[in-house]
Amino acid sequence: MTGLRITYDGVTCSFGPGEVVTIGRNPDSSVVVQDPTVSRQHAYAVSGPDGWVLQDVGTDRVFVNGHPMKQVMIGPMTQVRLVSEEGPLLYCQASPVQAAAVPPAAPPTPEPAPYAPQAYAPPAPPAYAPPVPAEYAAPAPAEYAPPAPAQAAPLAQASPGGAPPPHMVPGLQAGPAGPAYPAGPQHAMGMPYGGMAPGGMPAGGGAHADPHPPGFAAAIHILVPVRSWLTDPGWRQGFRLLVIAYGLLPSVFFVVFVHSTNVTTPGWAYSLYIAPLWAIAFWLLIRPGPVTRQVVGVAVGIVVGTLVLMPILTLPWEKALYTTKNPHSLLPWILGVGYAEEITKALPVLAAALVLLKWRKVKLDVRMWMFLGTIGGLAFGVAESAKYVGLYLAAGNQEQGVAIQVILSFAVRVFLDGFQHAVWAGISAFFIGMGVNYRRRRIPLIIIGISIPAVLHGLNDWAASLSNQWLWIAVGALSLILFMGYTMSAASIEQQVRQTPLFRGDSMLMSKAFLTPPPQDGGHGGAHRDG
Repeated sequence: MTGLRITYDGVTCSFGPGEVVTIGRNPDSSVVVQDPTVSRQHAYAVSGPDGWVLQDVGTDRVFVNGHPMKQVMIGPMTQVRLVSEEGPLLYCQASPVQAAAVPPAAPPTPEPAPYAPQAYAPPAPPAYAPPVPAEYAAPAPAEYAPPAPAQAAPLAQASPGGAPPPHMVPGLQAGPAGPAYPAGPQHAMGMPYGGMAPGGMPAGGGAHADPHPPGFAAAIHILVPVRSWLTDPGWRQGFRLLVIAYGLLPSVFFVVFVHSTNVTTPGWAYSLYIAPLWAIAFWLLIRPGPVTRQVVGVAVGIVVGTLVLMPILTLPWEKALYTTKNPHSLLPWILGVGYAEEITKALPVLAAALVLLKWRKVKLDVRMWMFLGTIGGLAFGVAESAKYVGLYLAAGNQEQGVAIQVILSFAVRVFLDGFQHAVWAGISAFFIGMGVNYRRRRIPLIIIGISIPAVLHGLNDWAASLSNQWLWIAVGALSLILFMGYTMSAASIEQQVRQTPLFRGDSMLMSKAFLTPPPQDGGHGGAHRDG
């Protein structure tokens, strides 16, 4: 029989054969992994005939030596990471379980003999003894009297200061011989903590008694384990370091930029501060899978392409098409702003998908393209918010009584600009991924994917220019509902598209069963791909 020991975050849990060990974020799990990237029910371990086996639940992913595994045979020391190659680390150890020693049985206690009443017999009368003369009689023994207890020496004899005797000091008792010492818990050697050793020396051999007992240092070491913290492997998890950075960055911004004269600096600083938080939220919502080096490289290329296209495509387009004397006209907002900005964000995503397909023969999951689209949208929103924040601050320096408006506009741009652009770009990237993976309807899918967020974007900016801006909030809510719907149903939509001849084509998720139709009568089955 073998047992199982799992160590996570410095805590070790032991399990016996026959137990089902659950691992996840659920507080009721056998091993609770408090990490936002881990599922509530991520994996479980059971003991089989060949030993302990760790089983992945669904597609939550378990990694061993950098490779995703569905099942892991646990050995004497197996290191398992959850979610990704850099995810939470579990130390799993299968070891033999020794049978508990049975103590020898105690000898039976003999039962007492049954009670038998005895008949009463009167005592025999004493025999007659003649009187003894007084001179021959032995002297009577003296009556016994116990010796008087020894008086404790007054404490003044041990301390020249003239302290009161020990029976007058609360908490002190007199020793059998020697000076008094405090009553209470004693050391393993028989010496009271902080008391006086025989001979009047302080316990511990020093010239003065220690004001703190020896257990005080041990308690501090337990409650503030600095040495254990410094060697804890949890520091290698980026999430903890991210929390520390986010707790200190606002103060660092204030100290570094308080004397800056560039009005765009606060917009860049705080927008870049918020953008990674939105990126983490989008990753948790979309669940695109592990972020590999290839994905990171594609994301960097999309961000660079978006920032390069903004001055050479977006701004000239907006100046050319957004020309109207009526600010309440809707069409210029859609054509001159919505399409201009959404095409700017969509082109780098489309280019990256086509490059991977043509030169690397790689098709990413549509959810991964959706996530990469949000990254490009965040980059666009950060650059735009920095520009507008600079304009707001410059206007606030010139006009009086606009402090509240400036602060609110600053907050909207910093917190909302990148988020909104990411939502629209994520919807567009979802359709771009579908068009690249399913080439039969590639052009219509890409056009639809860009048009939906472009119309929503134009409606959003047009509603923000109206006097009653509740319509602006309604358009934002519609955009969010549409985005959240695609995050929840992206996989099922792709599955239906994969099985529909209208869209079907090559896909990274298409199984051979869909590519190979059943053989017809008189014919042979072969690979079939819709062009």
